[in-house]
Amino acid sequence: MSLPHLSSGQTASVLPLGTDLAQTPSSALFKAPHLEVARLVMLAGKRLPQHAVPGPVTIQCLEGEIEVTLGSVAQRLRHGDLLYLAGGEPHDVAALSDASLLLTIVLLNHG
Repeated sequence: MSLPHLSSGQTASVLPLGTDLAQTPSSALFKAPHLEVARLVMLAGKRLPQHAVPGPVTIQCLEGEIEVTLGSVAQRLRHGDLLYLAGGEPHDVAALSDASLLLTIVLLNHG
């Protein structure tokens, strides 16, 4: 069962999940015509293969530790770290420990 998206004026907690992390699914917090915000939960060892999105992206590590690889350069993100990626930047993400991330994606219209 998916969680409903936030409506204008509603709030949601993005505090670390702590002991609930392993039982909490990833979820989209809201999606508007040009912006999507989601909490991504990744268990240790999980990897998102290389991909890119057309618009700019931020990845904020809320808890745990991940590694984001851009080409041949790997960067570790820990609790509180924020990474900005320009649109079209190929990257992959690996969870070094159980982690939750706040993902912000600027959606670009094609057409």
